[in-house]
Amino acid sequence: MSQAEVPEVTRDISETTVYPDGSRDVAEGVVLCEHFMEVSVNTYPAVRLSCTPSYLNELVTGRLYTEGIIDSYDEISRLFICKTGSIADVILSKDIEPVDHVYNEMTCCTGNIQLLAVKGSRSPEHLGTVAPDDAAVFELAARFAGDSRLHRKTGGTHSCYLRTPAGDILEFEDISRHNAVDKAAGYALINGIDPSGCLVYTTGRVPEDMVRKCIMAKFPVLISKSVATDAAVKLAGEYGLKLICCAWPDSYKIISIRDESHEE
Repeated sequence: MSQAEVPEVTRDISETTVYPDGSRDVAEGVVLCEHFMEVSVNTYPAVRLSCTPSYLNELVTGRLYTEGIIDSYDEISRLFICKTGSIADVILSKDIEPVDHVYNEMTCCTGNIQLLAVKGSRSPEHLGTVAPDDAAVFELAARFAGDSRLHRKTGGTHSCYLRTPAGDILEFEDISRHNAVDKAAGYALINGIDPSGCLVYTTGRVPEDMVRKCIMAKFPVLISKSVATDAAVKLAGEYGLKLICCAWPDSYKIISIRDESHEE
């Protein structure tokens, strides 16, 4: 889509602030626009996304990759997104066989609905052992502390910061933290960036499906300013994902399940 065709990202509103003493202030404000996109793959309805209308090609590509529907970017023969960004039509270079029925609502606090799962989809693989670079982690934490452009304006987005093997930091914002990670995964896949040398920083809490998404994207290090769930920590340990939480400019925590077999 051209820049002129991108749907509105924000909308002007009127805000009335009410105080305990009954006084009120009226001012102008801005809210984030919730954008909806229907994605089909080989004519099969695949996913309904509630998102922020930026990096839509990367979002669709990343979602197909982290769901295991594609193994590489070369498997996408055509990806067409209409000028309003509401319809995405994907044609793959391979045939797919859908699972009989899928209707999974994502846990991303939005209206994302997964409609397609494919038989024989790529399974997650062990990522090996990667020791995160302290300086790189703190660099990402400092970048987050400076806040992202759209969040500064609306207070309504999550961000995913992708640090490439070359040391570049790319920022992807979305109403959903899952979508933001998919945008990062899609960007890396489209641009031939080796995910094994990347670090990913997310601005939200880390449940199990966020960890699985990073494992499927082959990102070896997931960093969050927030906390993780027990299921997320367990899954990260099973597949060798280095999980870092409570990452701020002055400290961070490496999270893993405690090995009680060595305790007296």
